[in-house]
Amino acid sequence: MSEQRQSGGVTLWDLLTLISFVLPVAGASGVAKGSHAGLLGYALVLSIALTIGICCAACMRVALVRVGGYLVRINQSARTESLYSAGMLIAAFIWMVFAFVAAVWLATKILTLIH
Repeated sequence: MSEQRQSGGVTLWDLLTLISFVLPVAGASGVAKGSHAGLLGYALVLSIALTIGICCAACMRVALVRVGGYLVRINQSARTESLYSAGMLIAAFIWMVFAFVAAVWLATKILTLIH
């Protein structure tokens, strides 16, 4: 993957990893704000959202290393590498949506339990 071979600077994958970390926190914060949660509600919801965000970001980094290492090892053509990159980007967007939905769902359940 071309993102992995760059040295220095921020790659697109780094930005997507950051977004996959921030989306669960933003979604859970929105749920807590919308339900007028107290301090305990915010603390529980944000701790769960941070855990989901860290796990999702870590999974994205592992996927980059695994797929990037695979492409370097098998020395594929540029077209095959582009197809893998496109597949990884699509998977990253699906993963970000999953992270957001999981955090919102868990935040809703937690806030329902403590109210």
